[in-house]
Amino acid sequence: MSKIIKIASGKLYGHFIYRAAEEVIKNFPGEKQYVAEAGFTPSGKIHLGNFNDLCITHALIQVLEYWGYKGRAIVAIDSRDPFRQAPIFAPEEFKKREEELRGLPFDEIDDPWGCHKNFAEHFIAPVIESFKDYGLKIDAIRAHEIHNDSRYIELLKRVLVKREKVRSIINEVRKKAGHKSLYGEKWIPFRPKCEVCGRMDEEVIPISVSEDGRYVEYKCNHCGHEGVADVEKAQGKPPFRIDWPLRWIVFNVHFEPMGKDLMASGSSYDTGKALMRAFFNKKAPLSVFYDFFYWVPPEDISRETKLKFSKRRGVGFGMKEWLKYAPPEVLKYIILRRQIENIYQESLKHVDFSPLDIPSYVDSYDKLESRFYDLLSGKIKLPKPDADRTYATYILSQVDLGRMHPRKPHRIPYNIMIEAAIWMEDIDDGIKMLARMRQLPKGLSDREIEDIRQRLMRVWNWINDFYKPSMPPIEDALNKLTDKQREALKVFLADALVIDPVDITMEKLRELVKKISTEIELKTKEIYQALYTVVLDKKEGPPIIRLFKKNFVRDHLNKILEVLKK
Repeated sequence: MSKIIKIASGKLYGHFIYRAAEEVIKNFPGEKQYVAEAGFTPSGKIHLGNFNDLCITHALIQVLEYWGYKGRAIVAIDSRDPFRQAPIFAPEEFKKREEELRGLPFDEIDDPWGCHKNFAEHFIAPVIESFKDYGLKIDAIRAHEIHNDSRYIELLKRVLVKREKVRSIINEVRKKAGHKSLYGEKWIPFRPKCEVCGRMDEEVIPISVSEDGRYVEYKCNHCGHEGVADVEKAQGKPPFRIDWPLRWIVFNVHFEPMGKDLMASGSSYDTGKALMRAFFNKKAPLSVFYDFFYWVPPEDISRETKLKFSKRRGVGFGMKEWLKYAPPEVLKYIILRRQIENIYQESLKHVDFSPLDIPSYVDSYDKLESRFYDLLSGKIKLPKPDADRTYATYILSQVDLGRMHPRKPHRIPYNIMIEAAIWMEDIDDGIKMLARMRQLPKGLSDREIEDIRQRLMRVWNWINDFYKPSMPPIEDALNKLTDKQREALKVFLADALVIDPVDITMEKLRELVKKISTEIELKTKEIYQALYTVVLDKKEGPPIIRLFKKNFVRDHLNKILEVLKK
């Protein structure tokens, strides 16, 4: 373990996270604590695309801590953003209330599913609960905590008092970027919360600001109310272009990853940097940019459909969903294996994600793991950039560095585990099948056995939810049989398929095979081979009772029987 810690604490500049960490130190020398921020809005299911922020943020702080610096990872959650549209997967009764709820802060709307204290928490809680599973040490900070922070309030009041200068800075950036839509002279960077209808969106129009920036007079175009919002009581919030740099200052943020759309000139990151420099006289956080996750629906075999992950549309996996089908290390690996040469000018490549690819993702991770341990033991040597990427990607993908295997762990390829999981009755049964398949060598540690059990459970979940068995074409399979095998198979299927799966036993099936073998003068082995040929396109396979227990096999065998009867 000391060797791994020593490697992790090195200058693995072949990996983009280590280069980004080095740039943070150069740009912010001598800080007592380095802070990296992620962020998301709980408007719907928080998906794997949002995991980019969380994973990269945590990884950067890990590297700084390996180097001996003090670090903190945070996630700012925009839980007070105004509700605009119901998620398409929300209950119908909730969707009917969409108009009356529009404009209300997410954290002031009841959870339509009834399991959390509000709408925002319904999507926030599963993310925070899964931090431990992924080994993410990130402090979650909700918007109401931020907006009630005295430091934040004083900064916001300063912005409101000097809004003309703020407007000038932002407009100058947007003008240079070619934007024609600029903020007008009456612009007030604050969205008051209507004290009557509760809205906090564009329908509530700020009219004037008190000289000290504490009070904002407004008129609500939705309900007609005219009132005054108290900034010190968080009776409203600034727009994101202002809120973001205020957060950077309050939490002294040095790094924040973000989507590649924010690389564009005139973006909220661009104006945020300008405000930090020209208004607050501070440096903006450094960033690493990434392209997005795209959803390839599992039913689209052509893989031509690619949808951007969407919280509101429920497109894409959530972090907890991933854990149902694959180890957490593999998801971190998918994020961290991507590489860029220039962290200032390039973005991490997009990910076309299909649940059908999960087995290949796991096998790819296992190959990295094998290369890592071979490199660690001196079995192989790689050029430094390649060695850096191998070491860094694997180390940063781990849930707990202290629980890493002392040697290369025994891994069973996912396709072999799938082969067992298709036919197994439960996990213990699956372990026995893997043993019979000679996939469990002697001397495995308890930890390795437990890892195999967990993976087998995840494979089983994947099979139940996504696996589409490919059965051999009936005519092609039957053409591989002799006339006697076809006759024997017809008789056998006619008798076996009428037995209820609950009542079927291996003894009953053996008796049928033996009886048919005598009547047709065919070896029992040839009858079994005929069955395996039409089901698996092989001459052998699992005990045939396992075939007759599976509905997809029974459906296939019924079709074969119909053909044989003709």
